[in-house]
Amino acid sequence: MGMKSYVVLDLETTGLDYTKEQITEIGAIKIDSEFNEIDRFHTMVALAPGKEIPEFITKLTGITAEHLEGAPTEQCSLELLEEFIGDSVVVAQNAPFDLSFISRGGIEPKSFICTRALARFVEPELSASLKDVTARNGIQLNGHHRALNDVEATIEVLKLYTKRAERCCYQNIVIDEPSRPLKFTPKNAIIRTVGYVALDIEELKHIISKLHTDNVLRLSLEGVVRRLKGAGDLSK
Repeated sequence: MGMKSYVVLDLETTGLDYTKEQITEIGAIKIDSEFNEIDRFHTMVALAPGKEIPEFITKLTGITAEHLEGAPTEQCSLELLEEFIGDSVVVAQNAPFDLSFISRGGIEPKSFICTRALARFVEPELSASLKDVTARNGIQLNGHHRALNDVEATIEVLKLYTKRAERCCYQNIVIDEPSRPLKFTPKNAIIRTVGYVALDIEELKHIISKLHTDNVLRLSLEGVVRRLKGAGDLSK
């Protein structure tokens, strides 16, 4: 992945809309290019006055208002996170979601990796959720929807899928698709729109043969064709 440091990040929040909801937990682990841990950061985040945690969020995460009593405010927490990130590349399972919330603290990383997008490049016809990606690859996901637990699983996904997508340029790329349209576009993001087009196998092979510059699209189409034909050489 290059001689850089990476901060793998996960947030828990009171809801999905970054314009209305707030962060309740931040977990981050800084790793080097060999996936060795350098440092880690964790904090709960105090609720803003009048803000409550919906019951379904508590059922999902196990986080209650009592867990957040005495925790730093969201603004203070984001200032600490910004210092922790420094000039590292930020990695998140669903980068547009996490980056939308941290942008409220002025954090707009120049470089980031979305592991959900990465999984979609490698396995375009399969679910890219953290739960499904970890399950089919035998990666442990204990205590899902708690920040550091999800971060640890995301590191394993990053390690596995960057090897599978080594020909692919996946940095700063986010996925926009009809079933899951983007609700926030991170600064410096490159948007890849995913749609469905009726093409036969020979048409797909012809398209792939012409794709010398767009390795992301090439890799995705190759994955589709392999699964339509079964394992085999696309040049045949």
